[in-house]
Amino acid sequence: MYAKPGASITLKHFLAALVLMAFTAMANNTTAAVMDRTGTLWAPYIEWSLDNPSYTGNPFDLVATVTFTHPASGETRITEMFYAGGTTWKFRFAGTRTGTWTFSTTSSDPQLSGHTGTVTINPNTDPNINGFVTNNGNKWARQKEENSQPVGFLPQFRLAFTEKPADWTPSNINTELQTHMSNEGFNGIFFFVGGRWVDLNSTGAVFTNNDPDLAMFQILDDLITKTHAAGGVVHFWYNGDCSRNQCVQAGFGSNGARSAGEKRLLRYIAARLSPLPGWIMGYGFDIVEDTTTTDLRGWGDFLRSKMGWKHLLGARDQSSSYGYVFWPEADWYSKGNFFNGATYSDVIGVFDSDTSTPHSFDERWWTSRINEDSQRQQLWINMMAGGVSAIWGATGPWEADPYVNPEWFKTYFSFWKNRTLNNLVRDNTLGSGYTVRTTDNTNFVFYATNAASISYNITSAPQNLPAVAVDTKKPYAEINLGVKSAGNYTWTAPYTSDWVISVGTFNGSVTAPTIPAQTPNGESLQMIPK
Repeated sequence: MYAKPGASITLKHFLAALVLMAFTAMANNTTAAVMDRTGTLWAPYIEWSLDNPSYTGNPFDLVATVTFTHPASGETRITEMFYAGGTTWKFRFAGTRTGTWTFSTTSSDPQLSGHTGTVTINPNTDPNINGFVTNNGNKWARQKEENSQPVGFLPQFRLAFTEKPADWTPSNINTELQTHMSNEGFNGIFFFVGGRWVDLNSTGAVFTNNDPDLAMFQILDDLITKTHAAGGVVHFWYNGDCSRNQCVQAGFGSNGARSAGEKRLLRYIAARLSPLPGWIMGYGFDIVEDTTTTDLRGWGDFLRSKMGWKHLLGARDQSSSYGYVFWPEADWYSKGNFFNGATYSDVIGVFDSDTSTPHSFDERWWTSRINEDSQRQQLWINMMAGGVSAIWGATGPWEADPYVNPEWFKTYFSFWKNRTLNNLVRDNTLGSGYTVRTTDNTNFVFYATNAASISYNITSAPQNLPAVAVDTKKPYAEINLGVKSAGNYTWTAPYTSDWVISVGTFNGSVTAPTIPAQTPNGESLQMIPK
């Protein structure tokens, strides 16, 4: 027997079709496998690369969007791809919920469109990793758990880098973070970008082109991810002083994202940096001379519309009052004019001026304006008055030198790392200095300067609470005061200094110390170094 010629051809075609279908299925499965990813909550970000050798226009103008969906919650995040050099486009993702996400890409360019995949996000076990900076009323906060309220956090930003791009190498970034975050304890880094968004080697903002500078953005990637991994936040200034040619308008025309060049830059910032937690951005300094509220609205609205993940935006107000009037839609209210520091009543005035928005002093308090000892006290005052952020520095190239007494600052940040709770309120009726307590009266902090003793009242405490004292002018060490029942106390210090007393476990984040043998006055002098 033999098959008819027509039947033989049909069979060959059928077998060929099966083979083609098999290879197509394998290719599709391979593509899906390549696009699928697994990561952890918040960080590190996940990145994809796509090759697109056929595009012939300005690569920064090619728009490709990626839609991420979390089916279990319905949450959706839309971001854009960004040009990464050569023939490569990339896109990034930060997981804000655990579980499975799906994504798909859309573009007028066929090589960037139609890609799909899944992302599996697992819990993050790194205790240093936090989510995106946000607020709780007029208090700064950060996301920590995906389904819980943001945790209390007061960022204080260190002037850490010279103005020389040659100093912004990966190894130098490591060194600066070691100096200013590890040795001095700061939980934030300040960085002025200006014209270097589009020209790494510009001075201030003398632009040579309107395209984002890939070398500058690689530096920003490195700075943000390393600062965030160390538990901190980066604060950028987008612009500088327009009269010194440090404004984006120097290269892009009008402010307010009205020009094609600036929109190109803002799209790029949103696509490349938005998926990275751990940064906020201010519009710049001395901006009231050349910038209007309308300009800021245009800039902010455009940038927010392109960011798949929210980052807080602000603009410095130079008004003489405590209240903020410059850009009502700002995510935090940035105050100028306090060149030489702020009194306790000043900080209260700023903090209380709006209870729905966090506040910051953005005048760059380096030691030529506020000496090192006054900066130490200012940090405590800013916290005890409610919690206002600021920019700090020592005198040096771009005020990036280390402090002479780094232990002063490390002690402040060590003390407050786990004690900055969202429900802390001022209550100076309870102590001989400055006092804050939680609204449920389970935690108290008493701070006094040049004190030989501190009186503190915890009669409202609903239970026995552990207490410790810390000398804010020495390396962090706790003097164990024992476990206290509700009542009035006066602690006599071993010597005169600026002292702080903590009473409470602060939601379990501060371990209650063991109780040693008591001294005759009823207080322990055992030192517990941290």
